[in-house]
Parts: sequence; structure tokens; C-alpha cells
Amino acid sequence: MLNIKDINFSYGNNTILNKIDCYIKKKEFVGIIGPNGSGKSTLLKNISNYFKPESGMIYLNKKILNEYSAKELAKYMAVVPQETMVQFNFTVYDLVMMGRNPYQDRWGRIKSEDREIVQRAMNLTDTTQFKDKNIDELSGGERQRVIIARALAQQPDILLLDEPTASLDINYQIEIFDLLSYLNKKLNITILVVSHDLNLSSQYCERLILLNQGEIYIAGSPAEVLTKENVKSVYKTEVIIKENPLTDTPYITLIPRNFKKKNKKMNMKKIHVICGGGSARELLDKLYYQGYSLSCGVLNQGDRDWELAKQLDLKQVEIPPFTYIQEKDIENNVELLRDADLIIIADTPFGHGNVDNLKMLSNLVNRKKIILHIKRDFEERDYTGGEASIFWEKIKKENEIFEFESIKGILNKVQDVFDNN
Repeated sequence: MLNIKDINFSYGNNTILNKIDCYIKKKEFVGIIGPNGSGKSTLLKNISNYFKPESGMIYLNKKILNEYSAKELAKYMAVVPQETMVQFNFTVYDLVMMGRNPYQDRWGRIKSEDREIVQRAMNLTDTTQFKDKNIDELSGGERQRVIIARALAQQPDILLLDEPTASLDINYQIEIFDLLSYLNKKLNITILVVSHDLNLSSQYCERLILLNQGEIYIAGSPAEVLTKENVKSVYKTEVIIKENPLTDTPYITLIPRNFKKKNKKMNMKKIHVICGGGSARELLDKLYYQGYSLSCGVLNQGDRDWELAKQLDLKQVEIPPFTYIQEKDIENNVELLRDADLIIIADTPFGHGNVDNLKMLSNLVNRKKIILHIKRDFEERDYTGGEASIFWEKIKKENEIFEFESIKGILNKVQDVFDNN
């Protein structure tokens, strides 16, 4: 539908867009994201023909954009700008009717068809209740719905929106994106939206285009685009990225810039975690973002704790799945155990495949501080016929042990241990 081929655009000597090349398919819901000054709004203005690219071409339905007259283009494409200046205090109905201008004759005569289409647009946007009100009487969210209704009155194939939820509270933000999703899925309108809100973009857009310094840094699904590495590289900030359990899309939590600084002293404190089967995911996450230097092992590749350790780039000793721990793995893991200031044993069961983790710990010569996450008695976690319990009894005699049922208790004890050292 929209084919943007190697376009360049500058303000004076300042290059804003550099070799932008992308394709927007019919019925897609695409988000354009990126930091301030990355060229998002400028790209949208080039696509809407408000600006003309210095070089390159934009095609709409295989026809060069510049070959459309303004009136003809308005029948295919409608724009909801970031700021809509309404010079006169029109009624809502009159403002929405302006969307029919491309279809009216030179005298601007309104036909019954225009009235039907305007009424339909107002019903879709839930603005019929405001039809007789002046635009200046409406709240920000209500006003935005009216502007979208005006765009819908054009009966466009493509709807371009520049920051449609800027300055709106969270209720209106969701309301606007729910409306856009409905228009996309039920009316097959292609949506191209510029947004600063990465989470809204992730939840609603099927594809994202991430701009950085006027170039496309990456384009793809939200999961492909919104990675820790991409966000850190483009936005210069640390984030936590989880999967939204309702939509299976990335959900981003910002880490305050002073958080790592505040915990910088913890970077020298080393914690080794004995875990497996996903037993330490929450614990590893929280310890990592509190700034501790973490290691774990021995873990099987593909294990849920192994996956998180890889994601967080932690030191770990890993072995192929369904294999026993080898001598070289033992040596590597013993080195991590010996080097640790604190050892945590997660609430993981012990079988013949991982009991050597306890054996290694029981053979350490130097005394260690050890925290056991004990949601159940140790004997209940022993699937080795008692071998694991024997190692644990030896560990308890030769080291300083702390037992906690809750993650919160473990985290408080970790802080207490290092604060007193």
C-alpha cells in the first residue's frame, strides 16, 4: 500500500531523515517509535505529503504520492496531527462534517450521504453525545476523539496519527488505542501511528519501526524491536523487559538512572545461586537490578533459570540437557563458589543430575555464609535416596546458614549481610 523508497529530508543543513526505506501493508497497524529528534513526526509529514522529500520516492497504491492532488489524496489518507488548532469555536458536528470536504462540490453542498457518513463516524468514536457542543467545551480526550471522527469522515484507507495520546491521562490513552485497534480490525483501516509510549505501542501495534538519528534502527514485531539491547542503544537508558501475561508482548519498566548509582557499591559483592527449573527467576531478577554481581550453576541448557541467566548475561556453568556434571564443569563451578561472598540455594529439588552442586559446596574448605530458600523441608526436595540430605547436613555444620521462606526475607538478609561487612 505505502512504499517508502530511500527518502531523505533536511531542515537547512540539518539532516532529519536519511535513506528511509520501508513498506506498509494494507490493514497493518504500525507504530513509529524513537527518542526525541529521531525524525518520527518528520517521517509522518513526508508520508502525508505535508513535506516533500529531497530525494527518494513515496508510493501510495503504486502511484507516486506527489501525483495525487490534495483532494484526491484526502480520499485515501487522513491525518490526525499532534496539535490541532481550531481557529473558530465550531460545534462538534460542523467540525466532523469538514472531513467530507474532499467529496463536496465547489459550493460545499452537503448531501444526505455526507450526513450519514458523519453520523457513522461520530457513532464509531462515541462523539454523538457532543454533536451540539462547541469544540472548546470538550476535554482533551473528548476533543481527540472528535478529531479522529473528522478523519474517519474522509473514509480513508490509511489513518496517520502523530502522538494521538500526548498529554492525555491513562484512561483516555487506552480509549484512543482501543478505538484505533477497532478501526484497524473491524474496518480494515491501515493505521500508522507515531508514539513515545513504548508499552502502548507494544500492546497494540503488530509491527514497529524504531528510528534513531533519522535512520531506521530496526523494524519488526514488538518482540523483535523492543529488546533490552535495542532500547539501551537508542534511548540510552536501562530497562527491564518482561512478557505481558495477557498479550504475550513485551512490557517495559524503566530503571531510574540513580538506581544503579545508588547500588554501585554492591557491584563488588558476589553472590552465587544454586538453582534450576525456574526456582530462582524472581530472585535472580531482583538481585540483578539491585546491582549485585551474580553467578549460578551448574545449570542445564534450556532450563528456565539458565534462560534468565543468559538474558541477564550472568556468569554461569552450563551443561547440555539430560547429561551429568563433568570434571571440568565441577572445577569451573567450584571456582565461582569459592569466589562468592554469599551463596544462595534456591527452592530447587535435587536429583542425581544436580546433586553434585551440593557435593561441591560441602567440600569447600573456607567457611561461607549460605542462605537457603526453604519453602518446604529439605528432605522433601531430596530425590537421591538421601545423598543430597547427607551433603546438606555437612554444609550446615561447616558454614553459617540462614533459612527463609520468602523472597523478601532473602533480599533483606542479603542486604543485612553486606551492610555488616
